[in-house]
Amino acid sequence: MQVIILAAGRGDRLSPITDTVPKPLVEVNGTPLIVNALNILSKYSIERFIVVVGYKGETVMNRLGDEWNGIEIVYVENPRWDSTNNIYSLWLTRDMWDRDTMLLECDVFFEGGLIDSMLSKPFENMVVVDRFQPYMDGTVVELSPEKELVRMITPKDQGESFNHYDKYKTVNIYTFTGKYLRELFRPTMDLYIKARGQNEYYELVLAVLIYMGNQELKAHVCAPHRWFEIDDFTDLQRAEAYVTDSASLLSKVRSIYGGYWRYGFNDFAYLYNSYFPPTSLINELRLNLSDLLRNYPAGQLEINESLANWARIDTSQLAVANGGSEIIATLKRYAKKFAVLAPGFDEYRRSLPDERLHVVQPDPDTLGHAPLRIVEETIRSHSDALVLVNPNNPTGAYFSKEELRYMLNALKHLKMFILDESFADFIATDSGPSLLDELANHPNLVIVRSLSKDLGIPGLRLGYAASGNTGFIAEMRDLLPIWHINSVAQHFINILPKYKKEYAASRTQLIRDRAEMQGLLEGVPDLIVYPSHANYFCCKLPSWTSGAALQEYLFTRHDILIKDLASKPGLIPDRFIRVALKTPEENRHLVSALADGLAYLGGKIAA
Repeated sequence: MQVIILAAGRGDRLSPITDTVPKPLVEVNGTPLIVNALNILSKYSIERFIVVVGYKGETVMNRLGDEWNGIEIVYVENPRWDSTNNIYSLWLTRDMWDRDTMLLECDVFFEGGLIDSMLSKPFENMVVVDRFQPYMDGTVVELSPEKELVRMITPKDQGESFNHYDKYKTVNIYTFTGKYLRELFRPTMDLYIKARGQNEYYELVLAVLIYMGNQELKAHVCAPHRWFEIDDFTDLQRAEAYVTDSASLLSKVRSIYGGYWRYGFNDFAYLYNSYFPPTSLINELRLNLSDLLRNYPAGQLEINESLANWARIDTSQLAVANGGSEIIATLKRYAKKFAVLAPGFDEYRRSLPDERLHVVQPDPDTLGHAPLRIVEETIRSHSDALVLVNPNNPTGAYFSKEELRYMLNALKHLKMFILDESFADFIATDSGPSLLDELANHPNLVIVRSLSKDLGIPGLRLGYAASGNTGFIAEMRDLLPIWHINSVAQHFINILPKYKKEYAASRTQLIRDRAEMQGLLEGVPDLIVYPSHANYFCCKLPSWTSGAALQEYLFTRHDILIKDLASKPGLIPDRFIRVALKTPEENRHLVSALADGLAYLGGKIAA
């Protein structure tokens, strides 16, 4: 068997890397794409490699040489790489189709088990496929229930309404018998090139043969073996995350603030509602996505009106923002000194110098705060603003309405009493301790809500500030850009009121799950669990381990990320973690992993 590798293209979507490096030599964690293929394939009985080069072909040839692990490399040059497509690169090798052949494209980064799964069966004409995923593009196939090829569909035949749901993506790895290549594939390709030209794809030739009823080409589903088609930087990042060791990936994850979906682990660090939005709402967004992407959003005032319907407050009391963080950054302009509770949400402290902060420390046993002490320290520190996150993040502790009213009345002189209610809807199924309906009674009260948490939409970046001081709200709006909310987020706000029942059901389910989760966590030996009124739990670890050690164990052994609270003021360093609440099945998996991790770490200490 011989292997043909198509490596002539430039890889424009990987520019600027490919401005100086040919695409076959683009590295995934230090290993060039084509080197990964050659290393894996040279372990088999390969007679020769045929590499079609084009863009910076001399660089590729100098890097690879004339043989790889003792196997001859034959180079075929495509001098027209910039004006033709892969059908022409493959056609240039036609005089060497004298034996069984594996065909692959150089931009596929794959693991060795994929080739094992192909070559462990009798050699046949085969297209390697995998279940289509949303991040994929390119040629797909339709399979029968028996996994027989029904048709092959290239991108030009995938219109806007094309349904990828039940399709399989071609991996761009094929095997062909010499007879199939010579007697069927080559004559059809010759005719196709004569009729359509050389700027086409060889998959179209295969599609024609399948359409004509030829059944010699079989589908091979490569799952569970992993592969990555490296067309752009997102593909490259996804591949690098997979092939790196878990400890290195964790180090990278610790340094970033999101985008975790690319890496395939179970995220118990970030906090959001696992039961909202419902599929029906997502589908409604999807159906309108084309118009939303092609049009500017409405201005700030119209979006405020839409959200006021959901929040059930007057529009004049509301300022919508691009996430709660934008609101918090704006609020920092309005006071000289902020009293904040520890532990707390770091965004309120970030960028403020020490002289503008007073930190109220918690009770070391309960991690809670007495309202009287908060009032006394706020006054004594000469702070002109107080920040309360209710429920507290990360402890989950909360203040009742009575406690909040007491503090508001005692601190009427403050410029701002900032009450962050981003998790308030998880306290109870009714309105709980929210003070949204009491804004008019407290002119200095500013309520902040990040809709990412309760509505499960961190990717849309939505939040708002509410206050009975309409002049203050008007001034805040003037500080925000006119178009700071995108069209997708605006449409989400517009249709949100239709889903009040579904949102109420999600809150009920989450609160029910929380009760079960608390019981499960309390059953983990050596773990102290603090009662929570939010969608997460704060836990204290035994003295013989640390949050970083447990985080690393869970990530490397169980593909689970938890929040290490080592840097949180008000907590004993290295002794606390926070875990998010997800679905019951995921929660049970986490608890089992926590028990395993603590048992393992405890055993290491004992040894």
